Amino acid sequence: MDVKEKMLSIIKTENGKEPFTDAKLGKMLSTTREQITILRKELGIGNSRERRRPHLKKAMERIIAENGKLNIAELTKRLMESGFDISRHVVEEFFSEVNSGELQVQEEIHVLQDPFSNLVGHDGSLEQSITQSKSAILYPPFGLSTLIIGESGVGKTQFAECMYHFAKQQQIIGDNVPFIVFNCADYSDNPQLLLSLLYGYKKGAFTGADNDTEGLVEHANNGILFLDEIHRLPPKGQEILFSILDRGQFRRLGETRDERKVKILFIGATTENLESSLLLSFRRRIPMIITIPSLHERVFVEKVEIIYEFLQQECNRINVKIFVQSKVIEILTLKRFSGNIGQLKSTIQVVCARAFMKNIGKDQDIISIGYEDILETNSIQHDFILEDINILEIRNYIQDMLFIPFVKNHVNVMKRNQDGESLLPEDFYRQIEKKYYELTKLHIDFSEVEEILWTFIINKFSNLEPKSTSNHKYFSLNELVNIVDKDIIDLVKKVRLLLLNEHMHNDINENIFIYLAIHLNETIKRVRLKQQIININLAKIKKDFIKEYEIAIQVAAWLQELKKVEIPEDEIGFIAMYVKAALQNKLPQNRVGVIVVSHGRIATEIINVVRALLNVNFPIAIDMPLDESPSVIYEKIIGISRIVDEGRGILFLVDMGSLVDIGKMVTDKLAIPTQTLDRVDLLTVIEAVRKASIPENNLTQIYSSLVKTRYNYPLLSIEETSKPMALIALCLTGEGTAQHIRQAIERKYANVTVFQMGIMDEHLKNKIKELQEKYKVLAIIGTINPEIEGINFVVYEPYLLDSGIRELDVFLNETNAWVDFPKEDLLVFESDMSSQKELIEVMCLLLINKGYVKKEFLESVVQREEMSPTFLKGGIAVPHGDSHIVMKSAIVVAKLKDPIQWGRGYVNVVCLPAFKINDKKIVKSLLKPFLNLDFIENWKDIRDMNQFKEMLYGKMKE
Repeated sequence: MDVKEKMLSIIKTENGKEPFTDAKLGKMLSTTREQITILRKELGIGNSRERRRPHLKKAMERIIAENGKLNIAELTKRLMESGFDISRHVVEEFFSEVNSGELQVQEEIHVLQDPFSNLVGHDGSLEQSITQSKSAILYPPFGLSTLIIGESGVGKTQFAECMYHFAKQQQIIGDNVPFIVFNCADYSDNPQLLLSLLYGYKKGAFTGADNDTEGLVEHANNGILFLDEIHRLPPKGQEILFSILDRGQFRRLGETRDERKVKILFIGATTENLESSLLLSFRRRIPMIITIPSLHERVFVEKVEIIYEFLQQECNRINVKIFVQSKVIEILTLKRFSGNIGQLKSTIQVVCARAFMKNIGKDQDIISIGYEDILETNSIQHDFILEDINILEIRNYIQDMLFIPFVKNHVNVMKRNQDGESLLPEDFYRQIEKKYYELTKLHIDFSEVEEILWTFIINKFSNLEPKSTSNHKYFSLNELVNIVDKDIIDLVKKVRLLLLNEHMHNDINENIFIYLAIHLNETIKRVRLKQQIININLAKIKKDFIKEYEIAIQVAAWLQELKKVEIPEDEIGFIAMYVKAALQNKLPQNRVGVIVVSHGRIATEIINVVRALLNVNFPIAIDMPLDESPSVIYEKIIGISRIVDEGRGILFLVDMGSLVDIGKMVTDKLAIPTQTLDRVDLLTVIEAVRKASIPENNLTQIYSSLVKTRYNYPLLSIEETSKPMALIALCLTGEGTAQHIRQAIERKYANVTVFQMGIMDEHLKNKIKELQEKYKVLAIIGTINPEIEGINFVVYEPYLLDSGIRELDVFLNETNAWVDFPKEDLLVFESDMSSQKELIEVMCLLLINKGYVKKEFLESVVQREEMSPTFLKGGIAVPHGDSHIVMKSAIVVAKLKDPIQWGRGYVNVVCLPAFKINDKKIVKSLLKPFLNLDFIENWKDIRDMNQFKEMLYGKMKE
């Protein structure tokens, strides 16, 4: 029996619900996948998916007949129960392919989504264009005619489609009204044919006109007509369109008497200059002109996101996982594509096709695209013009990425900057107003509000990043042309020259001018809308920044002349702050926040002295009047902490009593890292503020050094090790004090072993040496230093263990170990995934694409689950992978809408931990909630995501 006959025999007896793939058949017959594919096609046999198709359709018909209408998720679940290994996405895709009316599924409830939200840049470079298009659609009685302008390949057709869907969503047009698209360039060499297709014709109008025929205009009645490449429409065609736009009437070609009535919303698109390509009388009839920026003009993070979008599309197309090295994304981002998004898409398709070809014949589930694959592509080799982008800035936004078919909606593939801010700065007025209203809700005195806002403003302007290259400034400013008026951009360039030439500042913060342009654009809007501009810190600005305020007066005069508006004095104060920031070219100054809290007015007095001595503005004082309710003070602290935090945590310096828990309270409520030091005095605050003024110092370093200064303890040097950690409690006899030390430590650190010893034991050093063979001895805590080489010694201090044991966190590297778990972007909540495989892939995808684990982690999890599914009582699963391929510890938690099969049972909560070897000491405490059946029963029924997270978060800390 030859290979062909053997293959036929296997296929005839295979399970129709799970047919063999070509790769599987190749393995079974000891040949290649390519040979199986050739033989199969010769015999006219479909691939595994095609062979499963009739079985799947029959099963779907049976399930729907038995159960009535089901939604896609329920249908997928029933199919899996009947033996199909299938995902929801495949069922949805298959259903849309075969459904001709005989299969009915229940419509799932969806929240209305803005059709434009799927466009990359909808909240960035396309924001103004989208606002214009919505205005055009919503304008009564039936919208405004619109012309979309942009280079070839920028996405004009897709944008017009979004306008169509928006019009349907807003019920401007009916749900069943078509979107009629006509490309004038297709028939530009035959004007008569073009006009007959567009407007229709009367029988006998020309040779071959045998019948009266409708044109596309009539087909578009009550809907939208989109004419692409409209500059190719001949003058006669433009004149006929006049009549439609003016009166809603027209004649078919050859008609001379009665006019036909239509009601259409017209959208045109062109790549050409309007003045030279369209009749003036036609241009006058198009009130809305929308410009779509080229790929070169858009901010680079949008380009990265577009690249990810196309890679996901190719992953879906070939239905195979794709792993892409960061270098590939980097090269695609750096290359300038003259053909815009269209050329970028075709380049990515070529790269993926090449990688797919190289993967043929290899027993691999993942196609890898590396540096060499992108360099071998013709479009990269030739005409390789680089964008003017800082490569280091690109690397802050990209990393190695894994793409899994049809799971894009489950993950956020963009790597954002650490503070989570958008690339384009938020309007500064809105920021100030937002902070102002947050503070006023806390019933704080106006003087305190003024001080806190001033600190916020100073910090905000200090943190505007300078660019490293002088050429980048014009590129960045020109990027803003879609959201900022061109004349304002020119004015900002004029301001820059003023600072460079007249004020001899050759080294200025170039990035400030982007922020200033956006700010001035918003200023003009506010002034024209008669919105009040209030700067409660104007007096401080005029007093402290005299030179900058003088420059701001001149800038305001230019702006008044340019826009013919009156610029209020409060706004001049804000302009002065931008000038100050531009003249102060320094690296970002994100710092640890410092808040002093005390009873009475001690905090304010201390901070006033510190500000005067150190010439700083960032530390905040919160006084706690003796007659004010603690709950009111706590709410005030929470509100101020939210404003003060710059992303690096807050150090609380408090006096006494219940205030020692204030940091923990802020961390619980806001997830801001904190440390709290009590019994503080003026010298401690000065030292804390001095250290916090240095951006390189982090929260732990500052807190640790203050503890060291107070107790004169050496900070422990702890090397990474796989050994369990241990401490030694030491006193003279090994009893009494040593016992007290051991008990105190064990109460706080259940995962650290404590050994009780005495200095009088003549075998002490040998015993410690024996311990070191099994344990990593972190420190000896006691009353006498035994002087053991290589082991840290901490002098016993009752306060340290009894009242202030939290200081020991520093030494044990346990500081808020639970703060990172669980991260909000590592929660998969109320997911409708219906298979174990799909869920594992999505959870691992989150870890891989956020840099926590290497791509091999997915395979290690799958292999472990195949050997032994990790099903636990209570409907919980805890899959896990190899620790040696974990780069940073994390936990992904998934809560499912409906239970899915997992080994011998069904689960609706899955926890996937990824821990480095040396972090396993916290596994027990973090996974403890998943072993508590009472907690699980209550927790997994929660439908609110915030409540779900808070309950888990609190349980993990217990």
